[in-house]
Amino acid sequence: MKASDRLHLRRLAVTYTEYALGDVMARRREKWRLHNSLRQRTFPFHIEDNGSYLRDLSPNLVCEDPVPRQLEARLLKAIVSYERVNDDRIIPDRFVVDWVTRITPYCEELQFAHADDGHGAHFGYETNKPIKDIDGDFSKLKQRTLTLDRPLTQEHAELAELVFQGLMPVEVGRYSSFYSDGIANKAVHLMGMQDLYLHMAMTPEAVHRLLTFLAEDNIQLGRWEEEQGLLTLNNDGCQGYCSGSSQFTDELPGREIRPGEPVLSTDRYGYLEAQEAAGLSPDMFAEFLMPHFRKIAKRFKMMKFGCCEPVHGFMPHLHELNGLRKVSVTPWCDLEKLAGICRKDVIWCRKPVPLKLCGSAFDPDDFTAHLKETLDVGAGYFIEFVFRDTNRLTGEMEGRVAEACKIVRDLTGHPEGAKP
Repeated sequence: MKASDRLHLRRLAVTYTEYALGDVMARRREKWRLHNSLRQRTFPFHIEDNGSYLRDLSPNLVCEDPVPRQLEARLLKAIVSYERVNDDRIIPDRFVVDWVTRITPYCEELQFAHADDGHGAHFGYETNKPIKDIDGDFSKLKQRTLTLDRPLTQEHAELAELVFQGLMPVEVGRYSSFYSDGIANKAVHLMGMQDLYLHMAMTPEAVHRLLTFLAEDNIQLGRWEEEQGLLTLNNDGCQGYCSGSSQFTDELPGREIRPGEPVLSTDRYGYLEAQEAAGLSPDMFAEFLMPHFRKIAKRFKMMKFGCCEPVHGFMPHLHELNGLRKVSVTPWCDLEKLAGICRKDVIWCRKPVPLKLCGSAFDPDDFTAHLKETLDVGAGYFIEFVFRDTNRLTGEMEGRVAEACKIVRDLTGHPEGAKP
């Protein structure tokens, strides 16, 4: 690594640490802690960039070598997010380097074709749907295997330790989990949604066979991660897991972990979703997916469910999940129905309509009314706001992002976590 790159990364690490350990972040942690533990309704929120917002506002990367460049990009994303978005996003007070692993495919014939979004990235995809007949094509499916690249992991860790020396602790560990790797999505990748739904009606036993294979594949990979000692606690505010929500809490791990003792999945937060089940009836959801979800949920201490699927019809079944603490409440969710059936100890991770923020024009009154509807219907619930799918949020929208953050804080009466 060039001396200039090392100095550049060190400067970024100093700024990153200043923000991570500052008073603003301390207030945000407390705000999420009280909310996530159901102790106080503080209405935390954050705004994700699914457009070009951060790219438009970030300086160009200067490191040329791949490993330093990856670290530079990660540091800059956290720094620019903090400086440009006045939400409640947490920068953890430790720097976690993920293990480098490589994985084999579950179907070698499966291919993805991604669409160009016209802005230098990809948006959306379709697959070649290699499974036409589940029983006839079942031999195309293979259990996946993971390979751990310890030398490259060590290279990533040593670089992080070098740039963060004396600033904050660096740890090698994995926030996510293959237990949470999804099964409905893979079934749709293999067959397409229409054919999957038709087979549920025409050949239900074959669909059960397919979903069981996919679930068991996830479980054996999740077990491998545990056995290899790859896991770290995921309760420090990391937001790349659980569909955008922050799981900052003092309820985990719920036991004393002695030095050198491995972190178990049952010490952690878990995540499950079934976006591709959006068109299923509650009974079909219960028949085809819940047996697997119940089994996987037992691998975790606490659980969040959902991404883009409306959950109001599934709630009687989702209540059966071990440790359920949060559900994703999307624009397609019927709030009135949800309020009539959802337990009060389940947090609403509300995802507002993205175009209210990133449409061609920003209407503060309409934006406010949209948020207020959730607060009114969900009165008595613990509610957080997570703005996702913000396409195309651009750097030109910086003013409206600042206004949106102020609106959320004023509307909820919880300004804590705001930058001075």
